[in-house]
Amino acid sequence: MEKIIFKKIFPEIILTLLVGVIVFVSSFLEPDSQGFFCNDRSLDRQLKQSTVSKYFLCLFYFVIPNTVIWYDYYICSYKSMITTCNQTIYFWLGSGLAHITVNIGKYCTGRLRPNFFQACKPNIKCLSKDQFIDEYICTNSDVSVAIESKKSFPSAHACLAFYSAIYTIGLVHKRKNNALLVILQFILFLSAWYTGLTRISDNMHHSTDVIAGSMIGVLFATVMMYNLKFFDESISSIST
Repeated sequence: MEKIIFKKIFPEIILTLLVGVIVFVSSFLEPDSQGFFCNDRSLDRQLKQSTVSKYFLCLFYFVIPNTVIWYDYYICSYKSMITTCNQTIYFWLGSGLAHITVNIGKYCTGRLRPNFFQACKPNIKCLSKDQFIDEYICTNSDVSVAIESKKSFPSAHACLAFYSAIYTIGLVHKRKNNALLVILQFILFLSAWYTGLTRISDNMHHSTDVIAGSMIGVLFATVMMYNLKFFDESISSIST
C-alpha cells in the first residue's frame, strides 16, 4: 500500500525540484529597459529600505505553512504521513510556479519602480520636462539595485505573502473550526495585507504591481488546495 502511494508522489517530487531550478534561473533574467518621461513624478520617489526584507519574507512565509503542515502530523496526529508529504510538496510546487509567473512578468514588462530615478541614476540630460527618454545607462554603483529598479511588475513580495497566507488558511480550514482558528486565519491574511501595503509605502511598487502580485498568489494557492482535495480523495480510494 505505502509503495503504491509513494510511487504516486515520487514524480511530483522530481517535478517540484525541476520547477525550483527554473525559478533559480528565471530570477537572473534582466528585463528590457523601458523608456520614461523626464517629468514623470511617479518614478521620482525616495529610495528606502524595505520594511519587510526579502530574507525575512522567505523565512516567515516559508516557515509558517510548513510548521502548520508538520505540526498536524507530529503533535495532533491529524493526518497520515503521505498526506503530510503531499501538502508539503504542493506548497513548494505552487510557490515555485507562482514565482516563475512573477519573474516572467518582470522580464516581459520591465516596468520601472517608483524609486527608479534614485535607484538607477540614469545618465540623462533632459532638454524639456516632457521629453521621452528611451536610451540610458544606470550609473548607480550598486548594480543589483539598478537592475531591480526595472522589475516593478508584479510584486513578488505580495505574491509570496498572499500565496503562503491563503495556502495556510486553507490548511487550517480543513480542521474543526472554532473562534481561535478564525482569528488565526485573519492574522495570516492581515500579515499578507500588511506586506503588500509596505511595498507601496516603501516606494518599491506601484499599487497595481501589488494588486497583480496578490492575485497571482491567491490564484496559485487556490489551485494547489483544489488539487490537494482530489489527491486526498484518490488516497482514500486506494486505502479502501
